[in-house]
Formats: sequence, C-alpha cells, structure tokens
Amino acid sequence: MDPAEQLTTRFVGTLADLGLQHVALSPGSRNTPLSLAFLAEPRINAHTVLDERSGGFFALGIAKASGLPTAVVSTSGTAAANYHPAVIEAAASRVPLLVLTADRPPEIRGTGANQTIDQTKLYGDAVRLFHDVGVPDAEIASRAEVMALRAWTAAADLPAAPVHLNFPFREPFSTSAAPAAHSDVRHVPGYRSLPPEAIADLAARLSGRRVLVIAGGHHRPGFAAATAMLAGEAGLPVVADIQCRFPSPATINHGDLLATAGVLERLEPEIILRIGAVPTSKAIWTWLGSLGVEHLYLDDGDWRDPLGDVDAAFRGDPAAAMADLVGLVTAAPDDWLDLWREVDGAAGVAFQDALAQEAFPNEPAVAGALWQAAPSGSIVYAGSSMPIRDLDSFAGPPRGEISVLANRGASGIDGVLSSAAGAAASEGQRVVTLIGDVAALHDANALELIARLALPVTIVVVNNHGGGIFSFLPQAATVDKARFEAAFTTPHGRSLVQVAAGFGLPARSIDSEGELRSAVAADDGPLLLEVITDRAENVAVHERLRDAVRAAVGT
Repeated sequence: MDPAEQLTTRFVGTLADLGLQHVALSPGSRNTPLSLAFLAEPRINAHTVLDERSGGFFALGIAKASGLPTAVVSTSGTAAANYHPAVIEAAASRVPLLVLTADRPPEIRGTGANQTIDQTKLYGDAVRLFHDVGVPDAEIASRAEVMALRAWTAAADLPAAPVHLNFPFREPFSTSAAPAAHSDVRHVPGYRSLPPEAIADLAARLSGRRVLVIAGGHHRPGFAAATAMLAGEAGLPVVADIQCRFPSPATINHGDLLATAGVLERLEPEIILRIGAVPTSKAIWTWLGSLGVEHLYLDDGDWRDPLGDVDAAFRGDPAAAMADLVGLVTAAPDDWLDLWREVDGAAGVAFQDALAQEAFPNEPAVAGALWQAAPSGSIVYAGSSMPIRDLDSFAGPPRGEISVLANRGASGIDGVLSSAAGAAASEGQRVVTLIGDVAALHDANALELIARLALPVTIVVVNNHGGGIFSFLPQAATVDKARFEAAFTTPHGRSLVQVAAGFGLPARSIDSEGELRSAVAADDGPLLLEVITDRAENVAVHERLRDAVRAAVGT
C-alpha cells in the first residue's frame, strides 16, 4: 500500500473509532489521499462543501450541535486560509474542530510553486495544537493511530478547541482507498470538577446573601437542571443569555429590558456569581461595570473578564459545580427573589402590551414570533448582530425543549447560514435561523448547500436593506446621511427571495405575523422567509418598547 494511502486510511479509521461522525470535504487535487480515505470510511458522513469558508462554518455548526469534534479537509494554498474565520470562532467559542489541510512537499515551499503558501502554523494561536505531519513514509504511517488520538484529545479536552494538522503530499496520488480495520483506541473525556474545599468556600460566600447569578454562552447538558435546582432552593435570581436560559421560577426573563429601564440600580446585589461567557446584553454588562460588589467568576478555562473586576475565580465545569452546590447554599433573604420576579413580571406585561400596539412587521415581533413558533426539539440559530440581541431581549419565556446556538465567540456575521446548515446535518434536527440581510448575503453560498443536501433549515431573513445595528450607534446622529450609508449601513437593494431562488432554495416574502408563525412551525423541508423592515422605524420601535418598560418598572 502506498505510504500516503496507508497513513490516511489508518488516520481516518482511528478518528472513526474515536467517534468522528462528520467531515466537510472541499474539492481539490492535493487533498486526494485524505478525501478518498474519508469517502471510503462508512462510519463517517462525508459532506461536500464547495467553498472552504462555508465548509469551516458548516463543520463548526455540526460540532456546536453535537459537542463532538468535526473534521474539515482542504487542498493547499488559499483554500486552507479560508478556514481561518471558522477556526477563530471555534477557538473563541470553545468548539472542537479538526482542521486537516493538504500541503505541497517542503522542497517546493518558498520557491514560487503553484498554489503553495506557508501553511506552517497558518492559524497562529487560534489552535490548541498544530502538527506538520511530514511527507508520508512507512515510519510516519506507523504513527497514524496515535496522531489521530493526539488530535482528537487536543480538540475534545475541556474547554474544547480547534486543532490543525498539515499533510504534505507528493505526487502521484494513489486513488485507491478502503476502510481501515477497527481498533480499540479510546479517548475518555473528563470534566474539571472543583475540589471539595473550593465548593465549601463558594457555598459559604453565597449563603444567606443577596446573590445574583449571571450566565452567558452555551453550556453542556446538566447545567440548566443543576442551576435551576440550586437557584430554586436558595432563592437566587438567574439572569441568563438566551443561549442558556431555562424555565424556572428563579429565571429572570427580561434582564436586558430591566437593565435599560434602570431597575438593576435599585435591586443591587451583595454578590455577583458570573458564569461562562460575557452576556449578550450590553446594558447588563455596563451595569456590572458600575457595581462595587464582590464578583465571583465560574468557568472551566481561559479568561473571560473584560471588565477586570473579578474578586475570585473558580475554575471548574459550571454544570458540575452548580450540581455540587445543591444543598450547601443557605437561602437568600426572603424577599430577594420575590422582588426580582415582581419587576420581571411587570416588565414582561408592559413589553407585550406595547408590542401589541406596533404594526407588523417589526423586528422585535419577528424574533418573538419565531421563538414561539419554532418546533419543539428544534435548534434556533441566531445571527451575531441584531438577531441574537432581539432574541435575548424580546423572545419571552424560555423554552426548555429548544436549543439556541450562535457564533458569539468572536461575534462575526460570517458563516451563520453555513453553521446553521451544519447544525441541521449533525443529527437531522430542524434548525430555525434568524439572520439579517447583510449576514445572509455574506454567506449566500450556504443556500446552495442547504438546497443541495435538502437540510431541514428554515431561514428567517430580516431585510432592512443594510446593517441595521449601525442605526443604533451614536454615529447615526453625528455623520451625514450619505457618508453614514456608505460607511456603515451599506444598502444593497437585493431581495433574498431572489437570491435563494437562484440557488434552487424555496423562498417567499412574509407580510403577516400569522403567516410567519405558520411557516416557521411547519416541518416541510428547507425554506427561506424574507421579512422586509425599515431601519429607522426599527430604532423607533425598540425605543418605544423600552420606554413602555421604563414607565412600568422604572420607579
């Protein structure tokens, strides 16, 4: 057997033994040995993605939805460079990604050879592990199994991370491939638990005090149940991002609205327990920066504290830590949670009453209708700009049977549709995507992928003909309109219905809330729904809704 074929066959077979289920392949010649090895392995679903940038985010979406490492394979040159945005997002949002790039052999690097760039440490510090495999020979091929195990372990160990393996291949390429024999190689994951003395210390700090729990990001299974149990028995209000918000009497559903209404200044806690990523709500984050109270930080790795005001850091898996605290934290003062629930309920009523007075379509109503109509068991994938903010502020009560995913690690608008496609391909779940028009155009290649693979993705595009979020910035009032449009909102005048049709994806415009709800609730294949809104009116609607909440709970 050719050494390259032997290496890639055994490497791919070992990844399958370890549990790899999906790979995104992009076409190319130099990656022939890798691509054919993956296509020959029946235990791995190989998805062909025409564009490497889309392929990287497609694999990212699979890994986000499944929690398992997912692989991407490219040829050499700029093809590999196109994975970089997805690698950055994977690093920032702790997603296990196996980036496998084919390369030219070392003797022609730096010589001006065709389609040859320096791929050594191409992604810099964004990957946990970089390994240049070397031109395959018998000795390198003999290390295939441990090489795969090392890569898998580096990606899957908590907190998860992307890894990069670079495979230089010489021509000619063998075009024969067969599945590898099964092996007994194993990776046993572990979770970072706090030691008993740290749990006792944390419990003592929280006991009997006015604690506010603030949770951001996406957490592993078990976090919601453990946090709900602890918060319920200790009377601790929980302000959580839409990505990790859960149904519970202790859950505060309108944290962002309460923050913008000035309520948080009157319900000042004695201690903050912040868990995981930075909250989506800028109002909550600004309020946190104004506090002078004790700030505890619970996370399982890295350092996510841009405010720089953490008093004590507890480094452990949040799901495990919250479960360990159950039964150890004595209750807060009797009225602490009741006060939060009272103002949260009042804010919800005021918001809903005000929203009922607004004409459809408006962007908060679109977010709320999508949230309420999404099928049970589905994934809601939110764009990083206004969509995730509108869901976080206006979705309403959490739905425990729905998962929420977003590329909020680096918060780019690129790759959202591709990531949603990957989430749908992961386990075949229905995915409902809320995205803006600019982000949709940015990732339009994914429409071809969704249509070709007939993925169960419903895309709701809020089209305000430009970057609507910029209309909320101070620049909107200080820069003249012509330059503001050119530099910030960048109007395009395109209909996403027409764009989707060009890729063979069913699409239609939506004019009523009832029509939107019905279309989102349906479970009948890939579909794009376009809702046309106005940028200036959107700012006014947001302000009227927040004014209504201020009037109801601001005193």
